[in-house]
Amino acid sequence: MDEPSTDVPGDDERIIEGTGAAPGVAVGTAYRHEASAPRVHHGAIAPDEVDAELDRLANAVQRAEQELETVRTLAPDALAADTDAIFEAQALMLRDEDVLQAIRQRIREEKEPAGTAVQEVLGAHRERLEESDDAQLRTGADDLLEVEQRLLRALRRSTTMAHIGAQSVVVAEDLTATDLLRFRQHDLLGAASAQGGPASHAAIVARALGLPFLVGAGEALQAVASGERVIVDGTEGRLVVQPRAATVEEYRQRSADTSPPMGRGTEKTGRPLQTTDGHPVTLRANVGLEAELDRLRSGPGDGIGLLRTELFLRAKGDPRAVPEEQQVELYRTAAEAAGSAGATIRLLDLGDKDRGPGRAAGAPENDPVWGWRGLRMLLDRPDELLRPQLRALLRANQEGVLRVLLPMVTDVAEVRRVRQVMDEESDRLTEDGVPHDSNLPLGIMVEVPAAALQAPAFTELVDFFSVGTNDLTQYVLAADRGSGRSTVRHDALHPAVLGLILRVVEAGRMSGCPVEVCGEIAGDVQAVPVLLGLGVDTLSVSLPSLPGVRRIIRSVGYDAAKALARDVLQADDAQAVRRRARAWIDTHLSPAETAGSQDENARDPTASD
Repeated sequence: MDEPSTDVPGDDERIIEGTGAAPGVAVGTAYRHEASAPRVHHGAIAPDEVDAELDRLANAVQRAEQELETVRTLAPDALAADTDAIFEAQALMLRDEDVLQAIRQRIREEKEPAGTAVQEVLGAHRERLEESDDAQLRTGADDLLEVEQRLLRALRRSTTMAHIGAQSVVVAEDLTATDLLRFRQHDLLGAASAQGGPASHAAIVARALGLPFLVGAGEALQAVASGERVIVDGTEGRLVVQPRAATVEEYRQRSADTSPPMGRGTEKTGRPLQTTDGHPVTLRANVGLEAELDRLRSGPGDGIGLLRTELFLRAKGDPRAVPEEQQVELYRTAAEAAGSAGATIRLLDLGDKDRGPGRAAGAPENDPVWGWRGLRMLLDRPDELLRPQLRALLRANQEGVLRVLLPMVTDVAEVRRVRQVMDEESDRLTEDGVPHDSNLPLGIMVEVPAAALQAPAFTELVDFFSVGTNDLTQYVLAADRGSGRSTVRHDALHPAVLGLILRVVEAGRMSGCPVEVCGEIAGDVQAVPVLLGLGVDTLSVSLPSLPGVRRIIRSVGYDAAKALARDVLQADDAQAVRRRARAWIDTHLSPAETAGSQDENARDPTASD
């Protein structure tokens, strides 16, 4: 889509478009959440007030830490470890002595009140992250903002309001993971925000909770008032305001038939996954939360197409310092949950942001998204980061089916170096008499345009490609997927992005190197037929998206999808691609197939639960 828009199909019904961050449908009453920032006094303090202001700061830090502990208790048991990872990052910021010292210094030397000093110090760090085009860095900026707000509230001894009516859909300028957890205690059905992106902590928590979530809806969302009836569609990325009765009935049916209960996982089908004309397709799950492994076990054995290790390891502390033994156990658990389909483990995808604010670890990048992150950091710090993780994967590989995936690859020399380190660690394990399996397939994330353009050069070095459309799109279009301003321009269905995906697919086909897509676009209803038509035979999507994508695949003809792909590659922009894809779907698929309005098990007598 080009810009968030409000379309009026008739009567009082209007549609606000954005980006779906967590799939599903919810019909409820809008509750407008106005998160006002705590007021700060900006005047100077007297010299004899400095000590008292330092005491206020110390007490506020303590109260903010206590509030974090309270929020953690709001998470369901199944999400405890995962929310711990999110809020532990904020707790580490609160305890960061470099940051606290910088705040104290401004109080002592500039005679600033504690609130002003907090805003100045944390605001400076946050602005540097917000200017980046990296969605992960944007997530770090969100954490800093939430820490700042906690401290300011603690200085004023105020609390956040979290009382909403039953059966509500929260509408806000922006929402945090904390907001969703608090509102969840009051029967929250779904949420929509003007800002934010699908990579935010709020989106991660929403997906894990099974809450339909719309982000990047823009200024149009300001017109939604509390009390209005709304439908949030987190799958197709739209909010329907004051819907007609027929629209409500359509969405209620869709919601009832497509939303599996929390913990159920995906349905078991008992039959191979293929298009209507017999073309086989592999479907796997993206996993970023430990609770999702339990849900994966109860599904049809899709396997894991992407396990984000930096999120899992943060649940155990600093991801840079998790002991090898704990990593081995994590990868064994993932392999067990994935079963015979296997688990693809992405190496730590860290960046300059992971030093933490205030830490002096060499000159930080002005814009780390273009610099020191992903595989570059791993290769620059092999003994601390790369070798322990590869050793753990080699050891766990003997007890399950694992593959290793390299993040942020730019050139073939990087892959050669990783293979060299892997061979060295395998030899060391052999010398030490440690059981392991050196047959560990190695793939690369294609998320830098250079890797896509040079795909043929990588085919002799890698066992598979995994196209990360989230980052690839933001690099190709210069549009940050986590920014409220440019989220609307971040669309992987842009012809330029699709052209690069096709280039990788063709390189893989020529060499026999499998190609899969693991970005958010793989779960987009309009994108699935296009990706199949481009020749992508493996898709990896979030767990909640698995049933819907499986239904689409079973309803699509492969030859027809190829014709669609040829057509959309000639389009001018992403908006045109989406119009053509939507029209194609309307022609080739029934509404029940696109909405998933019939339960797959009910249609297939051979399927089992």
